[in-house]
Amino acid sequence: MERGSKGHREETLNLRCFYLRLIRKIWIVPLAAVIGAAICLGIYTLATVTYGHARSYRAEARLYVSFAYDENKGTLVDHYNAYTWQHMLMPTDDILNPIIAELEKEQIYVTESDGPSATYGDAKSITKDELLASINADTPSDVRLMLLSAENSDKELADSILRASVKSLEEYGSSNKAFDSIKCLSIDEAKLVTYSDRSFAAAVFGAICAAVVAILIMLLIAAIDDAIYIQEDAEKRYSVNVLGIQCKKADDFFKNELIAGLNKATEGYTQVAVISTDSVEDEKVSKADTEAISAIISGTDAGANVRLIPMAVPGTVLDNYRKIGTCDGVILCVPFGTRNGAMTEHILAQLKKHECPVLGIIIARADSRFMRSYYGIK
Repeated sequence: MERGSKGHREETLNLRCFYLRLIRKIWIVPLAAVIGAAICLGIYTLATVTYGHARSYRAEARLYVSFAYDENKGTLVDHYNAYTWQHMLMPTDDILNPIIAELEKEQIYVTESDGPSATYGDAKSITKDELLASINADTPSDVRLMLLSAENSDKELADSILRASVKSLEEYGSSNKAFDSIKCLSIDEAKLVTYSDRSFAAAVFGAICAAVVAILIMLLIAAIDDAIYIQEDAEKRYSVNVLGIQCKKADDFFKNELIAGLNKATEGYTQVAVISTDSVEDEKVSKADTEAISAIISGTDAGANVRLIPMAVPGTVLDNYRKIGTCDGVILCVPFGTRNGAMTEHILAQLKKHECPVLGIIIARADSRFMRSYYGIK
């Protein structure tokens, strides 16, 4: 018979067959989700805990800034914002030196950042750059209200830096003509800095991404899958009659179909070659399929006068082409669910080229449960 013109590359996807296969592998999606969640949670833990922020403490104070009024210049409110306080005023000697002096009273010594390291016995020390980096002066909503904080890995050092900074700013407010005063409204002791825990969000994100990727991969695999699952699909693809289905587990329904199909296809013949399309290395697979088929038709009319001869794919052994010529025809055993559709098309093309009649196709080693689900057999 003539082969189909399109083959597996352009055929329409059998959605019922696809969804049944997908349901059987649906466990892959939750498994992928669990793995994805574990991976993202691990990455988040590494980023935020193992290699994340070091443990630190922050002390905070609130100060009120009263600006002086100059008849010629007015107030200087516009000149004192969050940027000028943090980057232009705090590093100045008028503010930083009193802070250093107060710290040294508590035996906390400030060293030059680029100078030689110094030791002071049991006393604590900090570089000038570290000191400036630990202090933050901010005016979040009102230039007259300042939120001052000091952050350090040492809780006591954070408290000391904040107290020294508050005292320095109060003195600065009383000595600088731009201000009437700078007063501390409240001060809080250092507390451990906590960061928002996004581990649950990371796990959910990983689970969703992994599940979507798993589904996309399964769809991609299905799109390039050239395996045969259903006999009607085989007939559409190859334009060759499917004689029946040989199941791995005995099933009377499909057994009777196969016996009837073989009986009709081999009527009047004496020798028929059986070629399994995945028997490329040798004829072992063809022998196993032939034995399974012989066991099914043994004692029936279909097996009365026909001798089934197992044979490897013709290209495996050159002499197989001669052997095929001595037979009345060929029966192809196409393995159920095995991706060798291209090889099956190739074998059919070779048989046609050598004018060898193909009596039919048998879907071999099929899953009877899948077949019954597809055809709705209880």
